[in-house]
Amino acid sequence: MSCHPGQLARRLQQVTYQLWTTTVSTETTPPQFVVLNSLLADPDIDQRTLGERASLDRSTVADVVARLVQRGLIRRVRDPRDGRRNVLRLTKRGESTHGQVADRIDQMNDKLLAPLSEEEQGALLSMLTRIVDQDGPR
Repeated sequence: MSCHPGQLARRLQQVTYQLWTTTVSTETTPPQFVVLNSLLADPDIDQRTLGERASLDRSTVADVVARLVQRGLIRRVRDPRDGRRNVLRLTKRGESTHGQVADRIDQMNDKLLAPLSEEEQGALLSMLTRIVDQDGPR
């Protein structure tokens, strides 16, 4: 079998998705978690800024935000500094969901990286970071 990086990346995404659904959550998707995580780290940001921080395009972040609002995990509030715009904020339920999912992500990552030594894990993460960062945020 020849080594095609794109094919391996696609297969890695499949493996990761399968691990996510069996180990982490069937209700909260990886993009939804990235949004929850971004809002925990930096509350009261607008949707455009959130999309930039989460590396999600405009239509994806709009869909993810709508779903999380519907689930009661985030809410839109008037920006206290500029009443003309809305910002996003985690609800208590959103904070709780984030904590539950974050705990399970550690378990998933342990399973995903188990075939590699600690040194190999660090090298893989470093190389993947260089690849995704090569052309800046999306």
